[in-house]
Amino acid sequence: MKYILLIWITWAIVFASDKPSPRWGLGCALLSGALYCYGGQLRNETSNAMFKLDLYKSWNTDEPSWTQDPVGSAGGPATAYYALAVFSNRLLINGGSEPLAFSTLLYDTNQWLTLPTSPNSQRKQHTATADHEGRLWLWGGISDYSTYGGPTIYHNTWIVIDTNTWSYSYPIVHNTPPPRIDHTATTMPNGQILIMGGVVYSRNITDPNGAQTLNPVSMSSLMLFDTAGGQWSNVTAGGNIPAPRRGHSACLSWDESSILIFGGGTPVYLDENTLLNDVFILQLDSMRWTAPSIHGVPPKPRKYHSANVVDDLMLVLFGIGNGGYNDIGILSTSTWAWTTQYTSNPAWLSGNLSASHGVVKNSTGTYSSDTRSNSRDPDDAPYVQEQNITAPIDTNHDPQVNPAKHIRITAGVIAGVLSGGVVVVSYIVCVCYAT
Repeated sequence: MKYILLIWITWAIVFASDKPSPRWGLGCALLSGALYCYGGQLRNETSNAMFKLDLYKSWNTDEPSWTQDPVGSAGGPATAYYALAVFSNRLLINGGSEPLAFSTLLYDTNQWLTLPTSPNSQRKQHTATADHEGRLWLWGGISDYSTYGGPTIYHNTWIVIDTNTWSYSYPIVHNTPPPRIDHTATTMPNGQILIMGGVVYSRNITDPNGAQTLNPVSMSSLMLFDTAGGQWSNVTAGGNIPAPRRGHSACLSWDESSILIFGGGTPVYLDENTLLNDVFILQLDSMRWTAPSIHGVPPKPRKYHSANVVDDLMLVLFGIGNGGYNDIGILSTSTWAWTTQYTSNPAWLSGNLSASHGVVKNSTGTYSSDTRSNSRDPDDAPYVQEQNITAPIDTNHDPQVNPAKHIRITAGVIAGVLSGGVVVVSYIVCVCYAT
């Protein structure tokens, strides 16, 4: 009897450790039929753990199909409040709340790679979104002592990473809006980038001296950036306007006709406890807000969570509210109901979109298995100060490596080194670590 009890306890410890602990300020992205969720802020530390939610399996929200990814957890730095984007089945992380030796990292499910750092100060609470030409657009955010050891800087400039040539560029924009943090950026079907929500660093109208401060932004005041022409434009949305918010999520719907927002917090530092768990829809053809009537029990109010649209489902994960969360909320946009059951659609996950309703997008931009070549005329590109990145660098290489040096290490070598060590380490992590 004692022997049977010992086996059961050991199994329970290993199983429980696969579920992430509560965390916030992280991103999740769809890679190879699973949601990969990296890092985030824990109660007393910042994490570098990578967790994988298997979407090829059906599961209930009481027991989601989580596993800790040993390769992803072994090579990346601890970070939170970073910007995340996905292209060509690879995950890109830029910046975050911890100073990084390399401010931009790539993960392709079997290795971490790094890009030499942009000369700009490392940012956090900014956004990254992919366009249809293989470029990643980073905007907004804040640099401070936690990111680079210097004074606070709020950003309103673009950094563009061209994944076709692995180069940085910096658009010249003449009608630049005020700096902003905790907003969302979504690539529209027409290629423009829509910015909404967050807080802007602008004049404090209550200060007679005109000092700058963080001010709320109405959810009726939207901004569009034309990536082809390098121009901002303001859009006034109508309808049932959501309350101002920061740290919310925004997902492009499966049919690309609308954007779904969820949750967030009120943009006032003096009222940190006012959190939201509402859902609003922005119809892109009319730029009007609506609030659907939704059945079921919604997730608890939260901000700094992650949300992803998979087919006709919106999955809400993690976040902070009354403490941190590690739960999953599932919203069916076909029935407009919160549900506790995820039912896998292997045909759709394998790329047969006709097998179901949707495409996959979220606040980080387009999730796509192909990256289109950059066919734009370089004479029309509104960029200057192009900086060659050379090639991605293996994060497990010598830490003294020169970032500007052209280095290539084959995936087979990296995966072999990692897989040779993680088999044992993963068991140690399961027993000893609470990531």
